Amino acid sequence: MIFNKKLIGTIFIVLGIGFFLWARGLIGIWMNGISYYSENAGLYINNGAPVEGKYSVTIDLSDLESNDRKVIYEDGKNRIYVSKVFYNEETGYEISFRSSGNYHMNGATLVSAIQHVPTDNDFTGIPEVHAEAAYRGKTYTLSLSGKSGLNYRDGDEFGFYLLPHDKDIEIDLETDKTIELTLSNLYLNIWAAKRIFDR
Repeated sequence: MIFNKKLIGTIFIVLGIGFFLWARGLIGIWMNGISYYSENAGLYINNGAPVEGKYSVTIDLSDLESNDRKVIYEDGKNRIYVSKVFYNEETGYEISFRSSGNYHMNGATLVSAIQHVPTDNDFTGIPEVHAEAAYRGKTYTLSLSGKSGLNYRDGDEFGFYLLPHDKDIEIDLETDKTIELTLSNLYLNIWAAKRIFDR
């Protein structure tokens, strides 16, 4: 009988803690990370601003895997790094980046090429970044090859074609195997709990 009372008491405590964590949003934040804010847009203020400056990384075309995880931007809380460089027979060389942000109970930050704007149902990514590359003395603008929503617990992903389709840039790995890639006009996405602003 005493055992049953202890068991029932323990169950109620566990349920109470679970309800508290669910009500505070901690379970959703822990499970979904930054994407939790897109699913609960009514609870958070979405704000942000462009990030000043230009940020560069050198890409080695002779050893594509050596570029993995090279960091192009980092401020202590937010980071952007190379997730993959690959060659596509139809489109040529491509590069993809991962943005990794910071999230906690009261909100989140994410520096990315994408401004995540709230809509009625979700967040819509608006590319804000300007990307250019320099190879063998020629500098040219890069085109976006793709972007994701807040698909990761800590951020998103975006990519570029490393060679322009409207200019004749010939890759010669014997002469120069590296491309210097520069990003500017990155965007700092900020989400903050509305109750912070209500104080």
